[in-house]
Amino acid sequence: MSDQNRLAVDRRPGRRLLWLGMVVALSGIVIFFVLLNARILIAPWYIPILASLGAGLLLLSLVRARSIWRWAAFLLFTAFATVVWVMLLVVLATPAYTGRVKGGQQFPEFATALAGGSSFTQNELKGEQNTVMVFFNGRH
Repeated sequence: MSDQNRLAVDRRPGRRLLWLGMVVALSGIVIFFVLLNARILIAPWYIPILASLGAGLLLLSLVRARSIWRWAAFLLFTAFATVVWVMLLVVLATPAYTGRVKGGQQFPEFATALAGGSSFTQNELKGEQNTVMVFFNGRH
């Protein structure tokens, strides 16, 4: 390798890792909206995994060459990965499975909001006929 080529290569070490890290971290959001548009509703585990992988690539870029922009990108994408992990594992966590519902058992008390904003409670299910609730968790 000639001296000019070596200087051109060494002038910006880690630049590809910087861009690759940002693209990988943001690709999870793009995948989420593509799947949402296709009406494929699954838990988005790929978002925090890709965000963490992107933050790791940004760290490698930062090790190769330090600059204020790389530090800012690393801190921003690390914060993004942290927020996404907290959202998925803590905020959006589902309650523990307690087993199947037995026939004849009373439905537990609940209150929720419908898509239109009006409230909906267990009392609205009571009547002279039996009620069956079916929960749909998305298309597989």
